[in-house]
Amino acid sequence: MEPDLEVRVLVRLPMRQAIRSVSFVPLVLALAGPLVAQAPQKRGQQLIEVTRAGPDEMVGCSAAHQNGATPARNGALFVLVTRATFGKKTGGNPGALLDADLELWRSDDGGLTWRRAASAPTSGDGAGSLIPDGDLLACLWSSRQGTPFSHVFWQRYDPANDRWLGVPVQLAEAASSDDQYHAGDLVRTTDGALVAVFGNHGMARGPAWTCSWSTGMRWLKAGAAATEWSPVVQANVNNYGCMASALARGSLVDITYRTNPGEAIHGLRTVDGTTGTFAQETDENVGPEPGPGQYVANVGILCGDGVGGRSLLHMLGDHAPGNGRLVVTWSRPGEPVRTTTIASDPDLVAGNENPQHFVLARGPGNQVFALFGKQSEGFADLWQCVLEDGQPVGEARVVARGEKGAFVAVTGMRCSEVWSGLRVVTLGRTEQHPGGIVSVFGAWPARSVWNKPVAAAR
Repeated sequence: MEPDLEVRVLVRLPMRQAIRSVSFVPLVLALAGPLVAQAPQKRGQQLIEVTRAGPDEMVGCSAAHQNGATPARNGALFVLVTRATFGKKTGGNPGALLDADLELWRSDDGGLTWRRAASAPTSGDGAGSLIPDGDLLACLWSSRQGTPFSHVFWQRYDPANDRWLGVPVQLAEAASSDDQYHAGDLVRTTDGALVAVFGNHGMARGPAWTCSWSTGMRWLKAGAAATEWSPVVQANVNNYGCMASALARGSLVDITYRTNPGEAIHGLRTVDGTTGTFAQETDENVGPEPGPGQYVANVGILCGDGVGGRSLLHMLGDHAPGNGRLVVTWSRPGEPVRTTTIASDPDLVAGNENPQHFVLARGPGNQVFALFGKQSEGFADLWQCVLEDGQPVGEARVVARGEKGAFVAVTGMRCSEVWSGLRVVTLGRTEQHPGGIVSVFGAWPARSVWNKPVAAAR
């Protein structure tokens, strides 16, 4: 285990009021970037800036439940950055949105410096997921693509030549303000099958959708052509299926989401990557049962370790502030499920809340890293807790310090097939830089350890 080192945030700026909860908006936007960041003066575990918003811009990272960072087989590291550009302000009014883009930022020196390598070939983009796919990368993202509504696209990317392959494949097409979709998570099985999950927005539309705010799934069989995705299948059986997060375990893919029997649970269904069928007929509860002080919010983050364990990071609390805490629910086949508190954060509130400030990242062996800000601290510091088989290895510690708003959102490196020193992407929004600063935290220069030799994508 690497030591917990306290480091300073590269940019420390004040903020008058802490942000209570950061909701995931599918079109958290993106385009064009400033100069490449300079290499830090030292190596080791620290926070490194990737990019920041320029004048009349706003930047962001992927949502906490998405795979927003990944290594490639050729040794490069990639993170997704969203960037919106606006017209000039007139008086006290903000400028109109001009464009939004999803950017791929790349490091070829183990995370010490970063450059913008490409951007999504669509327009009006939102956040997405990026994962290894053989020697290639695969990306799932949201985009308006010249319409008023949000669609979901998928495409492969060649990191050796910094270029997209083929054309974007549309996995979900919007038609109106109550019939649109946003990208969720994307995972790959060991034999090369892909499973994409995404959410519907608004009214349910048959035959796939039985209720609104649900999670859809499409499956691409290993070796199939890029356009041969399965039809849309709704993952959740009960009402609602919010903020899906996914995890590959060999040939199986677990999909978790908040669903709504009683006071709500983190439901789960498992997809067989060889057939595209679900193992369970209804939602399995992978967290604690609801009860006093045991209520959940929408967001839960799935991550596997290297020895078959499955961790779900989520929150428990009441419907009013005072009892909020971050917990990890852990399981492994043949062993009992257990839930362990890793940090207190009293301001967290259960219910229809979309916190984006906590995430998991793969570690070596049976380790998983939990990284988070605290709402009760105004997201001023980045905390880390090292977990082994779902249990903390010592207490959570601050690993990077900043001012209020420095860590309002995070997304982790959760790819099942690789462990990397690249752990988490962070987003800061401070009073002096409300447009945002995107950084990465990890152990630099980052090395990546793959589970098995590459299986080529078609």
